[in-house]
Amino acid sequence: MSRLITVSEDRLRQELTAEEVERLLELRDKRDAEIDTSDIPEITELPAGAVRGKFYRGAQVTLRPDLLEYFTALAQRKGLPLEQLVNDTLAKAVAVAEVAR
Repeated sequence: MSRLITVSEDRLRQELTAEEVERLLELRDKRDAEIDTSDIPEITELPAGAVRGKFYRGAQVTLRPDLLEYFTALAQRKGLPLEQLVNDTLAKAVAVAEVAR
């Protein structure tokens, strides 16, 4: 049985009810194979104009504010991109840790 559910913008801004939270927690604990998705149409091809991975930015790491400030200033002084400086520093730290093993 398929049914279309429409939700108003106001409802989207409301907090979840206890029943909704309970339902989501039940789904969270299920394996994918146990979740009934028969009422959801299968996507067999991407729509025209769709771009796979358009918003994917890869793994992201958040630095503590003091470290971000330090590495940002150092990267500017050295004329390097922040990402390259952090990667180089981590690679050196890993190399030292491997030698110390």
